[in-house]
Order: sequence, then C-alpha cells, then structure tokens
Amino acid sequence: MDKYYSEIPDALWEKISSFIPKEKAKPKGGRNRVATRVVMAGIIYRMKTGCQWRAIPNEFGSGQTCHRRFQEWERAGVFKKI
Repeated sequence: MDKYYSEIPDALWEKISSFIPKEKAKPKGGRNRVATRVVMAGIIYRMKTGCQWRAIPNEFGSGQTCHRRFQEWERAGVFKKI
C-alpha cells in the first residue's frame, strides 16, 4: 500500500480532527471502534481512487465502517467545514 494514502500528516490531522464530532460513550461490550484517524484515511483513499467502499484495504478498517462514518460526518457537515 502506498504510504501516501495510508497516513494523514500530523499538521493536517490537527486541522481536520477539530471538525469531527466526539464519539458518544457506549455501554461496555462489542468490538473496539476503529480509530477516527484511520477511518478518515480510508475515506480519503476512497475519494482519491474512486474504488467502491467494499474495496477499501483492511488497513483502514472495513469499507462498511468507513462508509458509515462518512455518512455520519457528512450529516454533521464535517466535509463542508474541511
């Protein structure tokens, strides 16, 4: 995997992360949530490559996870702010 797609530089992440809503506390149980920064890198990968959500490499979490968070963040206006 090309490192260009798999990492978001720290300076850029500092700017982007301020627009992403904080995760709500959830009751114990279930799987650990994939890190927000990793999912954002997956979304950026998908936007750059034009691949289907299900074709996103596993290093970004599942395509379903990336798509679900993309939808959440789109509704929250994150991408308009970025």
